[in-house]
Amino acid sequence: MRTALKAKNKLGFIDGTLTKPAEKEGDNSKLQAWEMANSMTASWILNVIDPKLRTSVAYADTAKTMWETLKKRYAIASAPKIHQLKANIANCKQGGLSIVEFYSKITDLWIELGNYVKVPHCKCSGCKCGDANEIMQMYEEGKADQFFMGLNDDTYSQIRSQILTLNPLPSLNRIFNMVV
Repeated sequence: MRTALKAKNKLGFIDGTLTKPAEKEGDNSKLQAWEMANSMTASWILNVIDPKLRTSVAYADTAKTMWETLKKRYAIASAPKIHQLKANIANCKQGGLSIVEFYSKITDLWIELGNYVKVPHCKCSGCKCGDANEIMQMYEEGKADQFFMGLNDDTYSQIRSQILTLNPLPSLNRIFNMVV
C-alpha cells in the first residue's frame, strides 16, 4: 500500500500539488485528464480503506480532500497504540510458527511501529560525526535481539550463540538467512 500511495502521490492528487485546471472554451483536454485522474485516485482511496470508513469521505470533492480528512483523523500517533505495539514486539514468540512465519510476524510489527515512531536521521550535509550511523546500528541490533529472544530456545540456541559471537553483528536480513 505504501508504494501505491507514493505512486499516486507523485501524480499530485493526494497532496494537492496538481491543481484542477480552469475550464476553457474549446480545449478542455487538461481538465478532462485531471478529472479522470482525480476520479481514479479517489476510487483507489475508497477501495483501500476499511468499508466502514468509506461513507465519511465518499462525498469529498477531490481525492486531496478525502486524503486530508483521513489524515487528520488517523495520522495522529497515540501513546497507547505505540505502547501496545512495543508490548506485542516484546511478547512476540516463535511458538509453533516456522522461522519464515515468525520473522514475517515480527517484521510486520516493526513496520507498523515505524509508522508511528520515526528514528531520527541526520539532517546535516553529509554527517561527518557518524552519530546517525551509530543510532541506526543500535536500532538494528535491538531488532536482532528481539528476533533472537523470540526464537524457540530448544531449537535455535546454538545458532543464536554462534551468531552473537560475530563482530560486527550481521544485518538482520543476514541473521534471518543464517537461521533459516
